[in-house]
Amino acid sequence: MTQASLLDLPAPSKPRRVDLVADYFRARPGQWIDGLVFEAFAGRYGWRSRIADCRREFGMQIVNRVRVVDGGRKVSEYRWVP
Repeated sequence: MTQASLLDLPAPSKPRRVDLVADYFRARPGQWIDGLVFEAFAGRYGWRSRIADCRREFGMQIVNRVRVVDGGRKVSEYRWVP
């Protein structure tokens, strides 16, 4: 009997970024979330696409609003409506 090598074990799979975004929304139903929050785990240049993917892949109803704060700065926020 031989012992299996650690090199023979399957590599752990990383969750897809779209799954991370969907999980984030699901943990916060109805809550407005600053879009820049998603940048940390969905990608600096890809978080908007991941939100669109949540809509398409999971049928999530995600709404967007843009608010103007602090003398003209725009904040884009998203909310999942279960």
